[in-house]
Amino acid sequence: MAADEMAHDLPVAGKARPWRRLMVAGFLVAIAASGVVFYQAARATPPSDEELRADLITMIRDAAPRERLEKEIAAALDQDAPEQAEELFEVADLIGVTIDPALRARWVEETSGWRAGARAARRAAMGFVSGQGEDPVSLTAALASDLTVVGDIRDLAGQAALMVKGEAVDELTLGLSIAGVAMTAGTVVTAGGALPAKTGVSLAKLARKTGKLSVRFQAELGRILARAVDLPAFRHAVRDIPWYRADELATAARRHAARVDTREVEAVLSSVGSINQVLAPSRTLAVLRHVDDVKDVQKAERAAKILGKPVSGALRLTGKQVLTTVARTAKLSVAMLAALFAAIVGAVSFLFGAAMALVALLRLGKLVRWLFRNSVGRLRRPRPQPS
Repeated sequence: MAADEMAHDLPVAGKARPWRRLMVAGFLVAIAASGVVFYQAARATPPSDEELRADLITMIRDAAPRERLEKEIAAALDQDAPEQAEELFEVADLIGVTIDPALRARWVEETSGWRAGARAARRAAMGFVSGQGEDPVSLTAALASDLTVVGDIRDLAGQAALMVKGEAVDELTLGLSIAGVAMTAGTVVTAGGALPAKTGVSLAKLARKTGKLSVRFQAELGRILARAVDLPAFRHAVRDIPWYRADELATAARRHAARVDTREVEAVLSSVGSINQVLAPSRTLAVLRHVDDVKDVQKAERAAKILGKPVSGALRLTGKQVLTTVARTAKLSVAMLAALFAAIVGAVSFLFGAAMALVALLRLGKLVRWLFRNSVGRLRRPRPQPS
């Protein structure tokens, strides 16, 4: 029995060699293939604007066939939202889809005539006074009031009054208003150089008021503003001012804003201002619905520069697919795909060989223990004494 066990275990050492070779070969293949992957990645270039535009158009065309576009346009007109229908017409033109002429005629009728003019004038007045609105005209007027610092002072005084009375304060709106006051001076000093960032601040406030900022982006923007505007110091500055003295609250706000470092805020919100250079304010706010963080804002900025005005309709139809497409890096080449496959196969071979080597090692240990028990162990056992 002992001889059989020994004969079974002795060839283990010889059998371990193929697995050792497999492990070494797998390791070398994985290293070499990984080198090729890194080399190809280093040589790869990001897609050009033309390539990215073509990819975006293909993606949109797949997501929005003619039937869907016509259905969405009709629904927008039924809901008295001709501006949304216009976005979708632009998308159709971008991707080369022909829309029912009757829908175009209906849209023209909805957006012309004295009724459209009267409605636009009424909404513009409301937007300038309140700083709020939902349609393009009132939102443009609300943005204009913010860009002339009227809106920032109005919002600052309102939030400061709540702060003095001990009531709940919208810290995001307050922080944006302080940053806006600080940037207004910078816009004058730089002859408009800070205007995109100032526009971005005003648009972010409008998006906050109209519920067009995602929860995640609000949280990230709030953290950036908290670092920049020093709200505890502002609370201290206005704590002894009566809540009804809007003039004194505004003066204190200006003094505080003069000490604020808005560089980080400008870096983020200048992208929003750049989007607004391509789109109307209402469409920029529609784009902001789809961003969750600073990187998304930058992707949306590039998409706006590549697609132009149809970007808002494309986002409305496809959601974040536009941003995902913009985010992609260079296409994987055939060589990179092959190298990546080889790296995976090499890694698996190495792990398999290592596992088999471990099994062989365990069996070898078993053999060593058996030899010890049947040689040295027998010598050390006490011999039985004759009776």
